[in-house]
Amino acid sequence: MSKRLSWKVKFSIVMVLLIIIIYGSNYLVLGDAEHIISYIWTHLGFIPVDILVVAFLLDEIIEKKEKEAMLEKLDMLMSTFFSEVGNELITQLSTANKYKASTENLKSIKDWDEKDFDNKLDELKGASLDFQADIPAEKREEFLETLGNLLASKREFIINMINNPNLLEKEEFTELVNAILHLDEELEHRKDLTLVTDTDFGHLNGDMKRVYDKLVYEWVYYLKYLYKNYPYMIALVVRTNPFDEDADVYVK
Repeated sequence: MSKRLSWKVKFSIVMVLLIIIIYGSNYLVLGDAEHIISYIWTHLGFIPVDILVVAFLLDEIIEKKEKEAMLEKLDMLMSTFFSEVGNELITQLSTANKYKASTENLKSIKDWDEKDFDNKLDELKGASLDFQADIPAEKREEFLETLGNLLASKREFIINMINNPNLLEKEEFTELVNAILHLDEELEHRKDLTLVTDTDFGHLNGDMKRVYDKLVYEWVYYLKYLYKNYPYMIALVVRTNPFDEDADVYVK
């Protein structure tokens, strides 16, 4: 018998002896066995009720804690995503975007508080940002090759993310990963980028815009997470803000 089990057995025996002593002394002093039995039955009747209430409360609390822990892990996974591929991808797309004015207010993110983040997330959720890769025809091949190489080099990492079943709890992030995989597939199938016509580039622009819309939303969500939990980490993100042309990684 293990020490833990032995402790439980000894404790149970002591509790049973205490019950016998307490009720036995009550009977010896008062001599009212009927009252004692009635009292015991009344409290026995409440045991199932107590168990029911406690069981539901504990289940709710445990489920809530488990979900919070899972979402915390997913937020940490997002941090890994942006470190691995997200930051570079958003830099490439935002630098090429013809309509930089649509994200102009993201330059001031270093001065935001939690309410500013919430307001921006409400604005971005489900929104369609203005995006068009403003790349001259003679530089399209280089731009698409650079973008394709980035996605191809991170393909295994992204696929491993989509295989995480817990990721389904974050619908927006799942949609972003799927959009990135689709853009990667489109570029992978174009073996000769010199054959990309204006019409074909317009199609790829649609795929890039889909990624861009979701990527900007998740980037702001990611910064809010850092702001609340890891303020020392957000400082680096702010100093390398892809929406701020004057951003400088070096601390002034």
